[in-house]
Amino acid sequence: MQSPNSPVEKSLSSSSELAFAKFFQRRGEAVGIGVLLLMAVYFLWDSWRKWPDPIVDFGQQCYVVWRVSQGALLYHDFVWSYGPASVFFNATLFQIFGPGIMVLVAANLIIYAAFAVLVYLAFRKAWGKLGAWAALAFFLSIFSFLHLLAVGNYNYATPYSSESTHGMLLILVAVLITAKWCREPSTKLTFALGLCGGMAAVIKPEFMLAAGALGAAGLALRFAQKKPVTVAEFFLLALGVVLPTLFFTVWFARRESWALAITDACQAWLVIFVGHIQSESGQQLSLSGFDHAGTNAWHEISAGAVALLLLAALWSVGWLFNRRRRTIALLISFGAIGFLDSVMKNNRWFSVGKCLPLLITVAFVWMLIRLRREIRDEKRPRESTVMGFLLVLLAGTMLARMPLYARVYHLGFFQAALAGMVVAAMMVSELSHLTGEGWRGRMLTTSLAGLVLASYCVAFAKTSHAIRADQTEPVGEGRDRFYSTSRTIDGTGAVVNWAVEQLRAVPADATVLVLPEGTMINYLSRHRTVEPGWMRGDHEVELLRQMRLKHPDFVVLISRNLEEFGKGRFGTPGNFGYDIWKWVQDNYVVAASLGADPLAEDGHTGATILRQR
Repeated sequence: MQSPNSPVEKSLSSSSELAFAKFFQRRGEAVGIGVLLLMAVYFLWDSWRKWPDPIVDFGQQCYVVWRVSQGALLYHDFVWSYGPASVFFNATLFQIFGPGIMVLVAANLIIYAAFAVLVYLAFRKAWGKLGAWAALAFFLSIFSFLHLLAVGNYNYATPYSSESTHGMLLILVAVLITAKWCREPSTKLTFALGLCGGMAAVIKPEFMLAAGALGAAGLALRFAQKKPVTVAEFFLLALGVVLPTLFFTVWFARRESWALAITDACQAWLVIFVGHIQSESGQQLSLSGFDHAGTNAWHEISAGAVALLLLAALWSVGWLFNRRRRTIALLISFGAIGFLDSVMKNNRWFSVGKCLPLLITVAFVWMLIRLRREIRDEKRPRESTVMGFLLVLLAGTMLARMPLYARVYHLGFFQAALAGMVVAAMMVSELSHLTGEGWRGRMLTTSLAGLVLASYCVAFAKTSHAIRADQTEPVGEGRDRFYSTSRTIDGTGAVVNWAVEQLRAVPADATVLVLPEGTMINYLSRHRTVEPGWMRGDHEVELLRQMRLKHPDFVVLISRNLEEFGKGRFGTPGNFGYDIWKWVQDNYVVAASLGADPLAEDGHTGATILRQR
């Protein structure tokens, strides 16, 4: 009998591993990409035309884009919280193809496809084919098109802000450019990197931070390799950064003063310094987790510690299996599976995002140590290490907007997406390589890691599917058609559609104000409002002044829960909008109504249309 470490067994083990690797080199990747495509088709099919919310956020996106396509002046004819780039891009689409929700969906899906391709290429460079497959499968299953909350819009088809999808594509381009530029100096790449930073400055603050972190990392890597940046490169970098802002300044200056034009071109980041309008209600503190900083920090640390213990268990299984301690390995495997089953049964899977900050911190330290070692020993880091380091850095900077309230749902669909993908890739690729040279132990660790990821993906997908199944209420028509929750569960979609149908008979030049919120009605009926976006702050006095000044022809009062803004029922005594509603009663009469009283606090939905006396 051959000994456990005999040359014959070693040869057989090497041959098996070689044959296994050759199979995946030849056919495995193609099969894997095919599976990813099928997954994308399924999630699109399951969510088709069920992406937007009938009241919150996306209606304002459509309305603003439609008005800008007609010549309205951004930041002056209405409030807008982000940079001008995405609005003008979408407005151009409306000018070319005509207005329509599906026009925006088509553009967003093309951007999404490009992003997915770049994700695969970047993660493949960092963690190989299997790591890239796991990262993209995790992204498709959890972050792309799911509906996990009462409000939709947190997806890549009809996002709460188009800036989020545009920015995600931009920073992936920036990652690929930075990874190449820090190893191979180039004036073209230098300008392209600067241009990515400049575009981020006219989109959204998160992406400015991400682009800035990538640029700083690229410069640091250049100096670490003794490849200093030349004066010409610094000039081209700066030129790329300022060009987008300069372009929009000139664009705005056609219709306003240069001082206002510069201010408008810089709106993406100026809002941070002048005070975010949502912060007045404390919403930003809540979204970032700083409303209960100590408690939230402890929850994230404990969740991260549990996740690290689970990863340690997965690693130890493969490590022990490779050292012939298979009984202990199997016992640990059963324990890990049992723990995961307990988590799923107790519905704690929904809070999986809480572990991401600690895991990304550990991953960053791990990649930084590897990077420094390679620069010290080989004078030049490997491409895979550089790409992995940049992706981990990028994931961390995107999590910075939710440091104490990390989540994969809500805004996590883009702010936590890269962190989730990094963890998934490292679980199936990095972890197995630490188990030793035996391919069986590696396969066992990889399989268990895949099982953990798959269980979460299935749980999220099942929850979303159950919600999607109830979305049968049609809203809008033609290219604006989408489906909301059935009226037997939530009548919001039904009353929105009713209001739109009623307003179709109103002259096109009539103004319609929806209270307390609902510019989707304005967009679908193609009627202007007096000042959308007011709900993002406590500007009741300003809105009342606007109403008295512009006197909208029609007012639509619709049921809307304002708890997320820290407010009670709109228009009721002692709550937000009471003075506004009194003014409306004095100057308007009821023209039509449907359902329950919109001011009632019984939870039933309804809408009332009022016209001037």
